[in-house]
Amino acid sequence: MKPTLLLMAVLLCIDLQAQNKEFDKMDFMLGDWQFNASSMNPDGTYTTNQTFFTKCTLLFNETSHKDDFFYKDQSGNMICYGTTIRTYNEGEKQWEMLWLGSNFSVTTQMVGKYEDANFYFDGEGKDQRGEYLEKITFYDISDSEYKWKMDRSYDGGRTWLKNYFSYTATKL
Repeated sequence: MKPTLLLMAVLLCIDLQAQNKEFDKMDFMLGDWQFNASSMNPDGTYTTNQTFFTKCTLLFNETSHKDDFFYKDQSGNMICYGTTIRTYNEGEKQWEMLWLGSNFSVTTQMVGKYEDANFYFDGEGKDQRGEYLEKITFYDISDSEYKWKMDRSYDGGRTWLKNYFSYTATKL
């Protein structure tokens, strides 16, 4: 093997190890979870005690997480509401996340960081109400539980709807 090829192979291995070290910080999410959630209604009131489920698996040769988000219909059937794909971009030194609602009715692209044992994401998307900005925080993280909250702005960040959606996740 030529020295330059050997050097490239070594650097690639070091880069993959660095990515995996940062990427592994979010492996707590792997598995099945139940959410006790609260969401904001259009009139500003909240619907509480909602129950949702997610299954988080590895994707793309174990370089990304995929979460499928479910709710139960009135008959008890699990209905997929959407999917999140999340990875760590070593070149940009940031987390990247994409949310796709069922039928692509809602999409959000986000970037984030891990700081002070929490994950912070900022992004933008579009839903039935229009374009929005979003801030998401994963916090109080353990192997069996974590909390998650989302703030959203439909006016370019001038005003924010606090806790637009939030939940406590418990590992099943």
